[in-house]
Amino acid sequence: MNNLSNLKRQHLEITELVNTIKSLSISGESMDEGTEIAKNINILAGKLKIHLNSEDKHLYPDLLKSNDLTVKSISEAYIKEMSNICNEFIEFKNKYNTKSKLLKNKEEFLKESEIIFDLLEKRINREDGELYKLI
Repeated sequence: MNNLSNLKRQHLEITELVNTIKSLSISGESMDEGTEIAKNINILAGKLKIHLNSEDKHLYPDLLKSNDLTVKSISEAYIKEMSNICNEFIEFKNKYNTKSKLLKNKEEFLKESEIIFDLLEKRINREDGELYKLI
């Protein structure tokens, strides 16, 4: 698949944004500001949307057509799992995508961001380490 390098590049960009948001969240000054965090959450949402669309158009259709039942089964499981992660991220983004929303719920944001970012990082690591090796 020619698009694999693009998907891996997108993973790096997503990981960088997650790390940026984590770093900003740790800094009390930046957390009080909130603007940079909210901006990066919105950028992350856009990058995730592009990445998921790329997978849906260029990765999963080919994997689901595979004659290898293991490849098909793993692909179906990944699709289902990502749907759940995506829904959780959308809820997170809608809850914290502005400065005012962040400032109202700082402690809750810190707890929820740790959970959602852990989900995203684990998913990216599994895709890189398992799914993309099937190609």
